[in-house]
Amino acid sequence: MTKKTFAALVSKEIGGNISEKEREKLRQTLKGDSRVKEVYEEIHAFMREKESLTEVDINARLDEVWGKIAGTPSTVVWHPKELSRISKPRKRMIPVWGQVAATIAILIGLGWMAYYYSPSKKDLYSQMIESGNENLYAVLDDGTQVWLNKHSKITYNDHFGEKQRKINLTGKAFFDVAYHPEVSLTVTAREIDVTVKGTAFNVDAASNNIEVALIRGSVAVKDNRKKNSKEILLQPHQKIIMRNGYFLSSDSNFVVQDLIQENDTIIPETRWLKDALIFQKQRFSDLAKLMEERYKVTIRIENAALAEQRFTGSIKSETLQQMLDALKQSYPFTYEINDKEVIIR
Repeated sequence: MTKKTFAALVSKEIGGNISEKEREKLRQTLKGDSRVKEVYEEIHAFMREKESLTEVDINARLDEVWGKIAGTPSTVVWHPKELSRISKPRKRMIPVWGQVAATIAILIGLGWMAYYYSPSKKDLYSQMIESGNENLYAVLDDGTQVWLNKHSKITYNDHFGEKQRKINLTGKAFFDVAYHPEVSLTVTAREIDVTVKGTAFNVDAASNNIEVALIRGSVAVKDNRKKNSKEILLQPHQKIIMRNGYFLSSDSNFVVQDLIQENDTIIPETRWLKDALIFQKQRFSDLAKLMEERYKVTIRIENAALAEQRFTGSIKSETLQQMLDALKQSYPFTYEINDKEVIIR
């Protein structure tokens, strides 16, 4: 087990959203290595004592636990460069529990935690999804689907969808937003905010320019550097571009451009969605949405257990049949393809 996996499992356990399969995996790791178990127990002891710890106690305990981590054997793989970057936390005027939460985040080596509380930062982007050398597909807690372009990243608020939906984007992404009119969703990409309630749109902030292309629904785009800046409303198949820090304009009016399709099917702004992409621990019901979009079919799942089963893999140039055959190697099911309808049992 790698450090990253161990850290993620401990984080999920603390936050109370660990699955039974993940819990068993963590249990087996702790059973097989006493030194890793010692670090694990220290983390939980730290959490239990949070109310009585002072700032000095926190810093001292952090040093002590990191000393144990540095001596941990190879069952959990700790990268030397990651250890070398660790330093004592700067003193900040925040409550003790805020310090403990931040300390635990450092302790288990994560930039995010499933269990994190900071009363002074209610809009904290505490969750993160990042792609590597391939496009990445993920579904957020509220049902919003996200396609991340290569080397892109989103961070978003904890308990996403309950009271707020705030996403910060670095790079390029396509969003198919779950419709929750009572909780609007805002994507921030450098100097712009894109606010929606339920829609599909592409945001490209991977270059000097920032481009928002609307496929379905409606969005409001605004310059977040100005408190009272004017919102620009986009209609389906329109886009707007911010170049050199300014929206393209003519006679003080914003220029909204129409999207142009190629061969009546492909919009250049979203062509990258057809490239290879990976998915990690996604429900089959969510993958069905992905396949419906990719292969232009309707999928009906008649197996309730299968709908909740999670899969990890990738889609490159596979046909629909090849994709289904690959998935059923991990979890058995049968399917029928009748023209544009797929029935899965």
